[in-house]
Formats: sequence, structure tokens, C-alpha cells
Amino acid sequence: MKNLLYLFTVLFIFSCSSEHEKVVKLDDIVSGSKEKKVEKDTIAFNDTTQKLSFFVNRLCDSLKINKKTTFIDSSFDFPERFHPIKIDKVTFNQGDLISYKHWKWSDSAKATQAFFNWLDQFGDHKTSLIVGDMKSVSKTGFMVLVQDKSIISIDFASTFKPEYFIHKLTNCGFGKHWKYILYQQPSKKIYWIDCLSDTINCEIYKSDIKEIKSKEKNKK
Repeated sequence: MKNLLYLFTVLFIFSCSSEHEKVVKLDDIVSGSKEKKVEKDTIAFNDTTQKLSFFVNRLCDSLKINKKTTFIDSSFDFPERFHPIKIDKVTFNQGDLISYKHWKWSDSAKATQAFFNWLDQFGDHKTSLIVGDMKSVSKTGFMVLVQDKSIISIDFASTFKPEYFIHKLTNCGFGKHWKYILYQQPSKKIYWIDCLSDTINCEIYKSDIKEIKSKEKNKK
């Protein structure tokens, strides 16, 4: 009888200590999860305008866009498969602009490879394009500008003036030596300017930009 009573006593003590250990571990887990949640919320409310690049700041100033409505875009886009050395992407929550994206590579061969591979699955439905294809590939408007080592892409919610934005990009320090320019008004067909071979259209385009510059000077 004494042995049986001793056995029950040992089992009772062991049971109590096990429950205590479980409670402690559960508290630790809950406490840890609360700390992680606070950290995540803190990151979500950081002021992203402090991280805008020098060129995006200049572009916002030039287009009179409120920087508080401009946010860093951390999504993944097709050109990033080709390992650019610089990625600069933002979205706008103001006006007709939707987004601005800039990718830069270490040499022209990599930039050209990225561009032509992107054309192979371009737009909303990953349409295959060759230079000069006049197809509708997006419900929104867009403009893509290809330089020797860079690609710039801008998306628009409504009709836009391509020559106006070319002028603004040039003034912001992006240069003016484009290899290809393609743009599409919302739900319309793509218009191409091949600056490597289509010198006539390129000259017309440069004339449009000069005209805008002269008008802005007259306003001043």
C-alpha cells in the first residue's frame, strides 16, 4: 500500500512539472511572435521618400510630383533576370503617372540582351514582338527608352505626350542618345522610333523636343 501511494505521489509531481514547462514554452512563443509583429509593423510605416534616388528626386521636382505620394517599388520585373548593376523603380499615387523604372547594366551587350529577351514576352499577355511591330500589348499607356547601357520604362494611366517626357528625362540628366524608343497610348498600338536605322523619325523627334524647349523659354 505504501509503495502504491509513493508511486501516485511521484506521478503527480512529474505531471505538474511537465505542465509548468509547457506553459513556459508557450509564453516564450507568444512573446516572440509579438516582438516580430511589432518589428514588421515598424518597417511597414517607414518613410520611403527618404530612399528616393537622386534622379527620381529630380524627376519629381521637374514634373511637380509630391514625393510623399512616391513609393519605392520592390517588385520583380523581367529585365532583372539579366542582373543589372542598378535598379531604380518607384510607383506614383498622384496624377496620370503610374510608375517609373530604370535598369542599368555594366555594358551595352547585356542591356541589348535584356531588351530583346523582354520583347519576346512583352506586355499584359507576354506578346512576342520584333522591332517595328505595331501591336496593342497593354491597357495602360507606356513608354520604353533604350540607351547603350540602360532601359527606362514609364507607365501612364491616360494619354500622354512622349516628346514632353523625353525632354524632361533629358533635363534631369538621363542623356539623349537613345537606341530605341517605343510607346503606346492606353489600349492603342505601339509606335516605334528606331534611332539606329530610322534617322528620319529620330530627326522629327528631335525637332519636337527643340520646339518644346523654345516654348518653355518664351514662357520664362
